Amino acid sequence: MTPANHKISNHIKPALLGLSREDGTEKGPESTPVDGSNSNVRRVLDYLSKPHKNYMEFHGVRAREFSLIEQTLDETAQATLNLSRLTYDRNTRILIIDIPTILHEASFDDVSNFIGDSIKALPYDHTIISPKIHMMRSLDTPDGVVTPDMTISVTALEGPTEVVLIPFFGECALTETDKQVFRKTEKVILAHLDTICVVVVLACEATDYDAPGKDSTASKVLRGGTDGNPQPLTLKEFINLRTTPRSFGEPIVIADHTWCHLSSVEYFIWVKGNDGPIDIRSEDPAHMTYGTLGRTLDMDAVTEMLERGLTKIKDSFVTFQKQLVPDLDCTVLAEVRATSFTDWCGASKRIMSASDITAYERYLAWHKSLFDTISDSDDATYVDSQEVGKKEYVIAEGSKRKRASTSKLPSSRFKIPKATSD
Repeated sequence: MTPANHKISNHIKPALLGLSREDGTEKGPESTPVDGSNSNVRRVLDYLSKPHKNYMEFHGVRAREFSLIEQTLDETAQATLNLSRLTYDRNTRILIIDIPTILHEASFDDVSNFIGDSIKALPYDHTIISPKIHMMRSLDTPDGVVTPDMTISVTALEGPTEVVLIPFFGECALTETDKQVFRKTEKVILAHLDTICVVVVLACEATDYDAPGKDSTASKVLRGGTDGNPQPLTLKEFINLRTTPRSFGEPIVIADHTWCHLSSVEYFIWVKGNDGPIDIRSEDPAHMTYGTLGRTLDMDAVTEMLERGLTKIKDSFVTFQKQLVPDLDCTVLAEVRATSFTDWCGASKRIMSASDITAYERYLAWHKSLFDTISDSDDATYVDSQEVGKKEYVIAEGSKRKRASTSKLPSSRFKIPKATSD
């Protein structure tokens, strides 16, 4: 299947699929007649033309409609401006679109760097196997498509490429709920039973972001420019107006408004045992552990489990090389120690910096929506009920909601009740 992660154009229009705004008809492949559910395709494309939104669920999207959406995004790939992740489930007919934020990406960037450095340091034979790290690579599952934040693939360079190993993948949840990200993780494991190591990061905000009102203190203090020509503040001007301590877990409050409040970043890690695939519902300390970034770092157990996972990945390289070239001498690779080059203190600081930038990006989006008088004639097509970071759910035509599974899944260890907006 064509990868489901795409960069999205600001100017994707339904006409690209032969959809007419006037008559709602479709000139689809082979002129196949379609019913009114084409509006599902239009809804998705309309949403993707508004890149400042970060998360959306579309219910009732049929498999054929998803294929049309993928086809359109492939055809407009050269006009790309924004990166999105598409997750589609054929059984529930739910399409999830998640546009990662800087805060989302920062929560996993360091894991990618740590593991990448470890893989590069291994003395595997570069002429026989090719391990690659992919960010936002889509993976097929039995009932759809999932796009993890990070995947490691290993392919053979000797002979035809008959197999692609997926020894590692990782997922970060910021806009998604705990259940969503763990269910997605479980689907990938069931599709790739040989996966050796899995990391899930839960980045949690203490409050849902809500933009300031028109008559708020922020609308006066953060207007910028002149009365007749409002201009947004620079990052330096904006962030230096902060009235709360710059410390992990503290809200970023500027002009009496909370722009970002990252409360915790949690890391879950599993390593495959010898008796079957990874079971993310298991809390067996032999194969799973947990840690947190915050004012006090608690990541030693994660580092230890990560090194165990890297050791098993290294051993899989030995096995794969021997399968490809049976008489190859893999002694050096087999005996070398796999080391994780972790720097959790630095990771914590980088996430704080990402929080600052997230707050500023939300400010810019709010400032534009409040003070920018230049309007787009197409805006009437959209119902923009969220600011950056909020979720939206669209019940598309033909939707049938299904009851969520009651099976126990992992969840955030932080039970912080979210505050409501005033």
